[in-house]
Amino acid sequence: MKSFRFLGVVIAAVALLLPASAHAKMRPDWYVGGAGVLPLQLNADSSLSNVTNQIEYKTGWGLSGSGGYNWNNGLRTELEFVYRHSDVQKVTGTGSTAFDGGGIHNKALMFNTLYDFKTGTRFVPYLGAGIGGSLVDADNLRSINGATLDKERFALAYQAIAGFALALEGNWSFTADYRYFATPEVKFKSSAGVSAETENASHNILMGIRYQFATPEKAPAPVPVVKAAKAPKAAMPRMPKRSAPIVAAVPQSYVVFFDFDSATLTTEAERIIASAAADYKKGKYVRLVVTGHTDTKGATSYNDKLSQERAVAVQEEFANMGVPVGLISTVAEGEGSLLIPTSDGIREAQNRRVEIMFK
Repeated sequence: MKSFRFLGVVIAAVALLLPASAHAKMRPDWYVGGAGVLPLQLNADSSLSNVTNQIEYKTGWGLSGSGGYNWNNGLRTELEFVYRHSDVQKVTGTGSTAFDGGGIHNKALMFNTLYDFKTGTRFVPYLGAGIGGSLVDADNLRSINGATLDKERFALAYQAIAGFALALEGNWSFTADYRYFATPEVKFKSSAGVSAETENASHNILMGIRYQFATPEKAPAPVPVVKAAKAPKAAMPRMPKRSAPIVAAVPQSYVVFFDFDSATLTTEAERIIASAAADYKKGKYVRLVVTGHTDTKGATSYNDKLSQERAVAVQEEFANMGVPVGLISTVAEGEGSLLIPTSDGIREAQNRRVEIMFK
């Protein structure tokens, strides 16, 4: 079937887009979501006693609820329950009078695999596919010869998904997506005891919200960089120019700060990096470590990504200043090492930073 081939293409695309491994600093999170569903049930052929009926459906309605796990390497897996209700517009057949009335309902439990495309912004598009089962209810579905279908049957179900999420305040996101949902032809018994088959597929628009649970904060790693970064944001006083060995033996640290939800360097940050680059060239250092941080506002997965982008922005600015990029290591701490301790969901300017350490 064409729909099966389409689903296979989507699954293959998702598989090709999956990264080889997760980022070492990423932390997984559970999430739940809910959405309203607008199902557009496709016109279907229904066969009964060697007579083919053409069924046209009205625009339906539905509800969806899901719970899943965000692996923070772009991959999400979830379990979804969705209810779809579509009433019949009319039923026609060759040389017969048209009837209306009845409908078809789908109560489906689906296992979905999705991939989020990280954009570094609040807008996150995604693709996915799902497989599961649906309890298909032919609710007084009439045929052109007057027989009705009024039974429930279980059928294998599958779907293809394309949509986006928009991060809101705290751990909330708005979601909107398109889903192609279908089952193989469903077999029923009519009110006259005759076997009948009907197609069952729909285009669906879903809009809803998702909540991602925050994970416990990581214990600060016992790395000298973290402790040294609690020094003043300006450069530490330089040692007197006594001899080169003394200067080279004393590591220097700097801190640059960022605006909320931004990885763009401010004018002050560029000035500090220019000064740090000049000092780095004067000393006999072997490497440079830049560590990105965020405050606790927003989802932990989003903050992990944002802290990495801030570290990369500083790395690139050092490279522009002539420091070999191969000597610059980047670390993403997300909200795991706060300079100013706060509870979750708090904006704190001094936690939105990148620490720079010469070694």
